Amino acid sequence: MKKLILFSAYFIVIGSGHAQKNFALIEGQSAMVYALPKTELCIEIETERTTQKPGMFYQYSERYLATNKIITEEKTSFSIKTIHLQTRALPDSSRTYNFPLSKSHPIHISVNSQGILCGVNIAPIAEITKESYTNCVKTECKQKTTLLTLGEESMMAGSEAKLAEGAAKQIYHLRESRINLLTAELEHLPSDGSSFNAMLEGLNNKERELTELFIGKSTTDTQKQFLYLTPKTALNNQVLFRLSAQRGVVGADDLSGTPFYISVKPTSISSVGADPKVKKQELGLYTILPAPTRITINDGNTTYFSEQFQIPQFGKTVPLDLEFLEQKELKIRVDQQTGRLLGIE
Repeated sequence: MKKLILFSAYFIVIGSGHAQKNFALIEGQSAMVYALPKTELCIEIETERTTQKPGMFYQYSERYLATNKIITEEKTSFSIKTIHLQTRALPDSSRTYNFPLSKSHPIHISVNSQGILCGVNIAPIAEITKESYTNCVKTECKQKTTLLTLGEESMMAGSEAKLAEGAAKQIYHLRESRINLLTAELEHLPSDGSSFNAMLEGLNNKERELTELFIGKSTTDTQKQFLYLTPKTALNNQVLFRLSAQRGVVGADDLSGTPFYISVKPTSISSVGADPKVKKQELGLYTILPAPTRITINDGNTTYFSEQFQIPQFGKTVPLDLEFLEQKELKIRVDQQTGRLLGIE
């Protein structure tokens, strides 16, 4: 038992010494600090909002327009239109290293503005910023509002029933004018095709506006919202957000909405143990072999997004020997989005 305790203590000391050499700064020693990336998911949810409002004459729609297919109460509903996903690299605090600097090792480590490794003896590459993929955070609304004018006789009427009757007469008059235009029975016909289309469109718009006074009006606009997620482990149908029919996208813990799920399934990367006969070299730099990861978003029935990404936090670190890095005119390029070794010159 005593031997087992001593062995465990020896292992902890050795492990701590190795971590300090590769991860922690040493007082009084010059070093270049760099971080390997981890992936943040930017999930763009585009919803469609439909607003229904009853017309002021909906009670008279069956009497004057012979229809009972009308909107009788105000109602707002939301539905998912599309879901998109983009990624951004963030520095991984658990994979932050220091590279000792000395005159005997004239190696230039390149990092971007976030401190993420870009390569050796190269200029850093501009990284993707959060602003570049969230430039449409504001709500986008597309709907037209027009003011409707009734005739003088209708506006002077003393009751709502008279107003409704006057509006109905205008509808029938517009329909008659459109028929005369289409059958060329007007005294003054438009001189060209564009004028004809403009006149026909004007008649259609006026009829639609008057008809909405009876059957109601339905408008649709789109909204975009963003969620940010940095997965640390694999996820299997975890609730990402909920969709309320009345309020749109709500939090995952709001039980009033229908749940939407996200799955993050990385592919495991196999590795072979080091050959004990090969002499161990002094480690100088780390890169990442990212894990292919399938990301899926669904509501339990419909899949709205499914795509594979290279996710570094699920991958494995790959060391480069210090002796190899000391070669003259050596250039190494590293993908700052995934930490993968791109090329060696």
